[in-house]
Amino acid sequence: MKAWLITWDCCGDHAKVEDNIAAILNSRLSGKHVRDIVELLYVNSQYSPSERLSYANGKKFNPYPAEFGTLEGVPFEGEIICGHNPFLHARRVDDCHIVGEDGDEKLTWKEIPKPKVPAFHQ
Repeated sequence: MKAWLITWDCCGDHAKVEDNIAAILNSRLSGKHVRDIVELLYVNSQYSPSERLSYANGKKFNPYPAEFGTLEGVPFEGEIICGHNPFLHARRVDDCHIVGEDGDEKLTWKEIPKPKVPAFHQ
């Protein structure tokens, strides 16, 4: 099935997250809706209680807002990044399913390549 997959990614083993699957969402959700969810996941997992309270009082406090990826400088709603290290990476994936049995389940998926931006000739 198609899905929005949100995973924890990092630069270096020191920031590695044991369970890197943060969430799986319905593929029909809009990129803007998923961006809000990703940001909330990050805030509630990485910020202190006082930072979360500041965030709840107004999004002005948020050093790591969720942002769309880009395609040649243009925002691309099919990819969302949030955080520092570790950070959340959301994207639509294909063929998302479970392999294995209870107690030994593993999620597998196929990455959907970013669309190519056509070159315009003058």
